[in-house]
Amino acid sequence: MHSLIISSPAKVNLYLEVLGKRPDGYHELMTVFHRISLSDQIKIRKTKNLGFHLTTNHPKLKRSNKNLIYKAHQALKKMAYWPGGVEVQLTKKIPVAAGLGGGSSNAAHFLLGMNRLFRLRLSQKKLIKIGSTLGADVPFFLYEIKQGIGFGKGNEIKPLPVQEKHWFVVITPPFGLSTPLVYKRLGAGSLTRISRDATITSEFLRRQVFLKNDLFLTACWLRPQLKEIDALFERLGVAQRLMSGSGPTMFSIHKSKGEAERIARLLRKRRPSAKVFVCHTH
Repeated sequence: MHSLIISSPAKVNLYLEVLGKRPDGYHELMTVFHRISLSDQIKIRKTKNLGFHLTTNHPKLKRSNKNLIYKAHQALKKMAYWPGGVEVQLTKKIPVAAGLGGGSSNAAHFLLGMNRLFRLRLSQKKLIKIGSTLGADVPFFLYEIKQGIGFGKGNEIKPLPVQEKHWFVVITPPFGLSTPLVYKRLGAGSLTRISRDATITSEFLRRQVFLKNDLFLTACWLRPQLKEIDALFERLGVAQRLMSGSGPTMFSIHKSKGEAERIARLLRKRRPSAKVFVCHTH
């Protein structure tokens, strides 16, 4: 096998609670990651020439040292050896820096692809150790599960069964949000710790969907347009809606493809500058 093509899916956070500030400066989180069908494509090819070469259709990611795949390659080199070089072609569809974990997914699936293509025989534990140095969302994708609860910085994963397939409408507005700034502006005084025990998992299992994001109000303060999108969902009669991660992407949950497509058409009409996708549990 000389090359490999991998699908690199996005995620949404069905639940995100900020429990407090960690000694290392990060925030302690409890979150539910849910994998969705919106995805990028990664092609990895063996080359005789030594080195690493990355091409992509996204202008902001053309500088390889800014791309998490490049960083994953550098980290992997310290843990494993393979003959020759690597050529990577990344075709982006997931919006960048949008709260959908696109970069983290790319890094994780590059590691999985390299492990398979070069038969590196690295265990999941070793891959997660590498992934944890790249970003808090990377370990979730390395587990290759549809849904999981994330603890710590979000990088300690416990698989969570998916009760049924959901349809999603994902809307990414034409502006960004700085994740560090969102956390910086989050009111530390309002944070409360809760115990991380089995009752947390059972609570999610009892409820089919349990939507919450502690970062939403802070994100709205930084970008009031998010409140307008939330209000638009309300006017369209969509009850199950949330911001993913630190934003700015928002999503709604539907029981049927037809209902999701109807809401997506209305959103595209009312917000023509935004990117709107219909996708499902993946």
